[in-house]
Amino acid sequence: PIEFEYSLEDKIRGKRVGNPHAIFYFIAETGEKSIKVHIVQTSGVFDSEKPFPSFRMFNLENLVGVKILEETESFQTHEEYNPDWEGYEHIIAKI
Repeated sequence: PIEFEYSLEDKIRGKRVGNPHAIFYFIAETGEKSIKVHIVQTSGVFDSEKPFPSFRMFNLENLVGVKILEETESFQTHEEYNPDWEGYEHIIAKI
């Protein structure tokens, strides 16, 4: 599990805690490339109506103050996680 802040203009500022599942290149229909992270957020501030735990996608470049939380229990994969998802064609790392 990690603790982080998401620094993006239209997002609520504050600490978030979650379990990263995958880091991958996302290629938009326009051809623009970005690096995304699928994280199952388990606590902290949030911008959606989904209850915790919630499978969410973040821009890697906007994660700041990332800390590995070693004193917490390890996590299990989330039910929405699909390691064979077609969006992982350009995968950097996944569990």
